[in-house]
Amino acid sequence: MFGYLRPEREELKVREYELYRSVYCGLCKSLGKDYGIISRLTLSYDCTMLAMLTASLKSECSHVSDGRCRVNPLKKCLMCDIEGEAMHLAGAVSVIMTYYKLSDTIADSGFLKRTGARIIRALFKGSLKKAGKSYPEIESDVREMVQAQQIAEENDSGIDASADPTAKLLSKLCRRLSDDEMTQLVLERFGYYLGRWIYIIDAADDLEKDIKHHSFNPFIKEQRKTPEETYLFCNETLNMTAAQLIMAYELLELGSYKEILDNVVYHGLSFQQRECLFEKKSEKKDRKMKKQRHKDYYTFLSGGTDRR
Repeated sequence: MFGYLRPEREELKVREYELYRSVYCGLCKSLGKDYGIISRLTLSYDCTMLAMLTASLKSECSHVSDGRCRVNPLKKCLMCDIEGEAMHLAGAVSVIMTYYKLSDTIADSGFLKRTGARIIRALFKGSLKKAGKSYPEIESDVREMVQAQQIAEENDSGIDASADPTAKLLSKLCRRLSDDEMTQLVLERFGYYLGRWIYIIDAADDLEKDIKHHSFNPFIKEQRKTPEETYLFCNETLNMTAAQLIMAYELLELGSYKEILDNVVYHGLSFQQRECLFEKKSEKKDRKMKKQRHKDYYTFLSGGTDRR
C-alpha cells in the first residue's frame, strides 16, 4: 500500500475528521505496543482505512480517549482504541508491507538508496518475524505478490498484468475481514479493484520519475502524443477501476465508520486522482516556467540575450 487511501477533508464533518484522526493516532499507538517504537514509521492512511473497514465489518467496539502523541509528547490528541482484531491486523499488514517494500527498493535502486533501505530493513526484521507469526498467511501472500510483481516487470508487462499481483493481494486480504461466504465474495471483488486502483495511481504518479531514471512503468508504453493526453488516459483507466470497486463497495453492510469510509471511496479516490495526475503536475510545470523566466531575465540583464 502506498498512502493514497485517504478521505477528502473538506467533505468530512468536524466530528468525522476528529474520529478519523483518532483512529490514525490509535493505530500508531497500537503499532508501538505490538512491534516497538520503530514500527510507528510504517503508519499509513491505507492501513488506517483497513482498520476502520475491519472494525466496521466485524462490528468491533471502540472508544476514544485523550492522549499525547508518542512522537511529540507536547502535542495532545485523541486516540481510538478498537477492541478486537482491527488494529492488530492493520498493524501487521503495515509492518509486513513495509518490510517487503524495502526489499523491492533494495532490488531496484542505486547504491545509496539501496544501502539506506538495507539499514532500515534490518531494523524491521524482528517486527516482521512477530507479524509473520501472528499472520503467516498474510506474510506468505505479500511475499508471493512481490515475486509476481518482479516477474511482471522483467517481462515488461502491460497495465493489467502489472496491476494483477497487488490486486490479488488486496482481494485475499479483504476476504479475511468476514466469515460470511456471500460477504467474502463481495470483499474479494472490492479488494481486487482497490488493489488495482492503488497500483495504477502509484504508477501514474511515478511516471515522470520512472521515465527519467529508466525504471519500469506500465504506462511508458502507453504514452500519448503529449503528457497531458497520457495523464488523461491514466485517469480514464483509474475511473473504470474505481467504478468497479464502488459497485462492490455498495453491496457491503457497514456499521461504524461508514461515513468516513464512504468519503474515502466516493470522494477520496477522485480527489487523489485529481491531485496526483493534474494539480501536482500543473504546479510543477508552473514552477519550471517561472524558473525559466527568471533565468531568461537574469541572462538578459547580464547582456547575454538580445531582446528587442
